[in-house]
Amino acid sequence: MHKRLDIVFFGEDSFSDIILNSLIEAGHNVNLVVTPYYDNNVYKRLAIRCQKNSIPLLRPPKVNSDETVEAVAAARPDLCCIAHFERLVKKPLLQIPRLGFINLHPSLLPDYRGMAPQHWPIINREKKTGLTIHYVDETADTGDIILQREIPLNDDMYVSDLQMKWREEYKTIMVEAIKRILSGAPTIYQKELQGRYYGKLKPEQCVVDLSGSVHDAYAMVRGLSMPYHGAVIGDKVVYRAHVERLGTSSKNTIVFKDGALALDLFKDASSH
Repeated sequence: MHKRLDIVFFGEDSFSDIILNSLIEAGHNVNLVVTPYYDNNVYKRLAIRCQKNSIPLLRPPKVNSDETVEAVAAARPDLCCIAHFERLVKKPLLQIPRLGFINLHPSLLPDYRGMAPQHWPIINREKKTGLTIHYVDETADTGDIILQREIPLNDDMYVSDLQMKWREEYKTIMVEAIKRILSGAPTIYQKELQGRYYGKLKPEQCVVDLSGSVHDAYAMVRGLSMPYHGAVIGDKVVYRAHVERLGTSSKNTIVFKDGALALDLFKDASSH
């Protein structure tokens, strides 16, 4: 294998845990894991992984605090790796590792920057999305691109299907990116490239336009489905549906100008 690196890992959830495990299995020395202090159990997978591998776990209330900077510096990382981490890392941390920080972003940057890359490629009926490993700078998702992998999207893919594909790719993508860094592979400068940015979904963005296309409505259902909040269609929150031709009519069918959407899994919006 390539040279073992001393790494500090930043993550939050079960997706992060896949990346962390890949670094451990590749033989790198993960000397510290940093996860924000949230009042929930999202960090538990990371905590179990750290316990199994005798890795210190730091849960700071403020990610860029002096406490975090001191702990990361004391770990003496060659490289810091980030995956599914919802906080921007600032300069005092960024300047610690000699090889910098790298981040996994689940879209094909520069497109779909921001915090909702799992939803919008499906909602926008894109033919593909993907994954990017890039260097971290002081703005969101704009650092030089190290590695990208494409993921095709089809007209019936739900967000949970996309995330299953992520999980497979996560087993190898960060380790491959590190190999590229160590071999001196070229990167793509993307700071000034134009790309769409999407922040966290707002409630009003989850409401389907009943005057629009049935295919757009179906895309919203697929892009907002479980494990997320669902698409609001009239007085229902919809998680599963399928498109039927005009002329189809039943109690749980919504008619659009170009087709009908049969609702397969839903609940009343009043209970949402």
